[in-house]
Amino acid sequence: MRDFLLNESLRRLATEAATRFNAMVAEGEEIPFDVATDTAEDSPFYSYVPQTGRYVAERAAELHGLPSWNPAREAVVEAGVASTYLEGRGEMVPPEPGARAERMLEVFTVELFQDGTGFALDRGRLEALVATLDAEARSADDADLVMVPMVGLRMSMNRLQLPNGVRIVRADSIPAPIEAMRSEGMGRAAWEPQFLAVAEQGADGAEAALDQLRELISVMRIFKVGGIGLGPFAFAPTGEDTWRRITTGAPSTRPGGYRLSEEEGAEFADFAALLEQLPDPDSALSWAVGRFEMGCERESAMEGLSDHLLALRAVLEGHGPVGASLPLRASALIADDNFDRIEARERVEEVLELERALMNGRMLDHAIELSTWIEDGVRRLLRQAALGELGNDLSATADETLIATGLEAGDAEITVFAADDFEVEDAPGPPAHEVEEMPADEFRVVESPAATPDDLAADIREAESYLDDDLEEDEPMETRILEPIPAPGEIKVTATHWLDEVDQEESGHGHSLEWPAAEERDLQHRERIDTPRVRHLFPVPDSDWEVSHLEFTHFGRDAS
Repeated sequence: MRDFLLNESLRRLATEAATRFNAMVAEGEEIPFDVATDTAEDSPFYSYVPQTGRYVAERAAELHGLPSWNPAREAVVEAGVASTYLEGRGEMVPPEPGARAERMLEVFTVELFQDGTGFALDRGRLEALVATLDAEARSADDADLVMVPMVGLRMSMNRLQLPNGVRIVRADSIPAPIEAMRSEGMGRAAWEPQFLAVAEQGADGAEAALDQLRELISVMRIFKVGGIGLGPFAFAPTGEDTWRRITTGAPSTRPGGYRLSEEEGAEFADFAALLEQLPDPDSALSWAVGRFEMGCERESAMEGLSDHLLALRAVLEGHGPVGASLPLRASALIADDNFDRIEARERVEEVLELERALMNGRMLDHAIELSTWIEDGVRRLLRQAALGELGNDLSATADETLIATGLEAGDAEITVFAADDFEVEDAPGPPAHEVEEMPADEFRVVESPAATPDDLAADIREAESYLDDDLEEDEPMETRILEPIPAPGEIKVTATHWLDEVDQEESGHGHSLEWPAAEERDLQHRERIDTPRVRHLFPVPDSDWEVSHLEFTHFGRDAS
């Protein structure tokens, strides 16, 4: 918006200054001149150029006595435009507001009469200077848009439209300041095109537009690998070919550049549009994205290794259905076509070992390869999480994925470790449910006392009596398989089909499932000591207790 009071005071001061200097020249003062250096070679005469600007600068004190001087000085102080005006012309800026206003009026008057042959007031030049000053006095918040040079971007398109009025354009396709066209520090050669990130300004001002452009860089880093960032300054057009420069505060950008083909550009636009429809990430995911970006700002993936692992820990560490370790959870979510879950877990463990080695000043083999792999894995994980494909709790999602992966593979039981701190020693010998074949040369014959015919007959009668009394002919014999005792820190998940919990006879008579199940009605009476999880906590005592004879007294009589 134009400042009417400032503009009118400047016009009045210019009119009075022209009148005053014309009178001084008429009284006999001479205007200094110089010999022009660009005269025609065939001219026999010298060309003299009046130095009217120099004349005004040497007599600036004459301006202070004009009637319009004090009103113009107060208008400049009130508008607060002196600092910007003087900085734009390379002048020293005085610390005191009044002194700044006086210096601005002196420079303005010199510029008004610069290169003139006399002191006749040129109204067209005056209006152009007033319009330029008005444009320079405008705030960046009053501009229609904000543009920032993009560091490292190379793409085949001239323009890429994104949500919320954000777009990427070639710098030579729109009006832009010369500073935004420079190749220095932009990660490109001088003959390569410069691209600008442009955001339309709304009612929230320039800072909100800059936030949109920072989010654009964040989305580009999650979309694919590459060195991409914003330049150190943003520019807001204020009119009359003038620009307000704003500091972006953007950190340095990783070298190597960021390339977008035409196909990738279309995919990126769809990806950005989909993210725009979803709520912004919060809590741990938001922190993880910020930490991941810090890693992408490092000189290399290896220098950003700790940042990427911190992002991974932020979303995967914590309680869950299984309570698996970080390598197990990470492998469940970042395993790809090249690495299955087991190989991915081993790679994550190698990455953790690499971080510890780097802390101690050591280097491991394939360090660059491991750093690049984990950065790409974290990128894919955060991309899926930002799209809402992994739910709100990534730890629970990882545990459920571990369970589902085991079931799909046909495992009846899935065993994972709750923490890496446990050191479990392997018990000698095979598990109880497995039978180890002994080599033939190791078989031994153990001699026992010879049995008499009477002994054999007694054994047969005892066996027949047991079968007649305790077993039905059609009752199948129960076979029990002893389960191994789990090691400390080990958690076992057993997969059971839910229909197996229904009694076949009851279901045949029309009975339905009861809720809660009978086993769940009285939790305080459930037998837990004999379960595989805690059986090792209750060892069987070595002493053998034997009661050969029991006596008791009832109503004063002995019984046996």
